[in-house]
Amino acid sequence: MGRKRTIDRDELMKAVEAVARRDGIGGLSIDAVAKEAGVSKSSVVYDCESKAGLMAAFTRYQLAHHRAKYDEAHARFEGQPNACLRTLIETFRTAPTDEDIAMALMLSVGMGASTECRDIMRDEMRRDAEQIRAEAAEPHKMLRTLLTLHGMAFLEFYDLHRFDETTRNELLDELMAIAESDKGASPLQD
Repeated sequence: MGRKRTIDRDELMKAVEAVARRDGIGGLSIDAVAKEAGVSKSSVVYDCESKAGLMAAFTRYQLAHHRAKYDEAHARFEGQPNACLRTLIETFRTAPTDEDIAMALMLSVGMGASTECRDIMRDEMRRDAEQIRAEAAEPHKMLRTLLTLHGMAFLEFYDLHRFDETTRNELLDELMAIAESDKGASPLQD
């Protein structure tokens, strides 16, 4: 009985990205990813089950990288009112690169093709909104601030408009001032 070859998840996800960039999401297949990763098709099927499973794994992988950056930035605001919203505002200080834009467009195509990918992104957005609501003294005001931030991100990540650095920072400073003006949720009473 042969030993089952394990797939390095990072290498598999790099292969998904390489194939999608080269051939588009329409050209993404288990065969193409297996060839790019240098593993057997059956190994990819065992690991991801289907093309939709491959896209879902890729979406989770990208979100995990995003969440790691968020967690690193969140340490700066830990214990302060509206830490989640303040972290999200701060993480958007750097304009998206052409690579970031390409990845956002790739993930959006995946969401259009897969209910599971859409559900993964919905869960991520819901989690942030719920955290912001829970941390705020004025939840609706903080959610409007989040909506403004997402609108700005949408314009840039989908390459519809790019703000110059000065304008970006002025807008983000205004959003940060709103987040800082909210005293935060009252501590729960025991």
